Amino acid sequence: MLRKAVQFLKQVRDDARGNVLVLVAASLVPMVGTMGLAVDAAQWISWRRDLHSAADAGAMAGALAMKNGEDVDAVVKKVLGENYQHIYTIEAIETPPTAGDFAGDNSMVRVVLSTSRELPFSSLFLASAPTISVEAVAQSSSEVPNCMIALDQNSTGLTISGSASVSMNCGMASNSNFDATASGTNTIKAGALSAVGTVTNSGGVTSDTAINNNAPPAADPFDGVDTQPNMVCSDWPLPFKGPGNTLGLNYGTYGCYQGIQIQNNATVTLAPGTYYIGAKGLSVGGNATLKGTNVTLVFTNTDNPFNAGAIGNITLAGTSSVQLTAAESGPYEGLIIVQDSRLVASNKNRLFLTGDSKSVFDGAIYAPSNMVEFSGNSSMTTDCLQIVSRFITFTGNTKVTNKCPAGRGVASFSGSEYLRLRQ
Repeated sequence: MLRKAVQFLKQVRDDARGNVLVLVAASLVPMVGTMGLAVDAAQWISWRRDLHSAADAGAMAGALAMKNGEDVDAVVKKVLGENYQHIYTIEAIETPPTAGDFAGDNSMVRVVLSTSRELPFSSLFLASAPTISVEAVAQSSSEVPNCMIALDQNSTGLTISGSASVSMNCGMASNSNFDATASGTNTIKAGALSAVGTVTNSGGVTSDTAINNNAPPAADPFDGVDTQPNMVCSDWPLPFKGPGNTLGLNYGTYGCYQGIQIQNNATVTLAPGTYYIGAKGLSVGGNATLKGTNVTLVFTNTDNPFNAGAIGNITLAGTSSVQLTAAESGPYEGLIIVQDSRLVASNKNRLFLTGDSKSVFDGAIYAPSNMVEFSGNSSMTTDCLQIVSRFITFTGNTKVTNKCPAGRGVASFSGSEYLRLRQ
């Protein structure tokens, strides 16, 4: 009997078919477990995504309600009540948030939602269903007015670096990245520094200057202005020497010149109007003064045929004094300098603006295809200066403020209002 039992056990041991069945049965356990967990995990991810969508919708509705002066809590609950996809618990509706990166910010609305539901497979092993929690933060923002707008969308549109010192009570916006790495402490002060990309700050920005990364693009306030005039003229006035010169309008309502040269120590007063300046550009020598009220300088090419490679430019000596106030009406209202948008941008073609303590820039500088480099004396009068250009660079000790009187006519000194998700 014992011998037969031993023989039977040996047969079972040596039977390959039995081993395969055992191995298959053993392998099914982790396989089924993995599949079960995968199905439950996919369901959790789907619930979390749907829950986050509901929180986002609630936060945005709350931010809009805050902007419109409505009851934020009531509006958010109403919007969330219209979401019938899943059962969830409202953990918090806050303005300002009490936790997170935006705690205490009165422009923010925070919504926190949670849900807890059992799933078939995981409930076999878990004592209680896991809780899924999400939060969303939306902002209702009224930005300070932008007086400096860099239009470039691909690289770094606005730069304040080196030893530059900029102080202004308006906003500065770049539709790409923003280099705010000027050396020193508290060397950059503004209402806000905004970038569609990133504002790089090496520590020189004052603590009360708002920094907005991933901001919406700033609109071009001068879109629609004629930046491609077709003026043909050959007038090239003799170089102005000595004090007391006046340059008038040689075509009735406008002046057209291949170039204007103001030599050292000379003073030239421009009659009110628009001045089209060709390939030879405008140069103002040392200790010379250029004055003009209700004027616009349009740098273009006045040849026939038009030559995009020879657009006029401006050259100002560091000790020159430029006192310009923008046109008060007409197609160039609010603009003191416009550069033809057909210009082929290069370092040689940039508009480099500087001046002494007597200089006055009252109006806007518009160069949509070029770079404006501004290096102003800290005591210059720039109470109503705006620069809109593809690239803007600040060098030297520059101080720009934005205190335009009501009705002045300089365009776009108004802040942008927008709603956006911040988290």
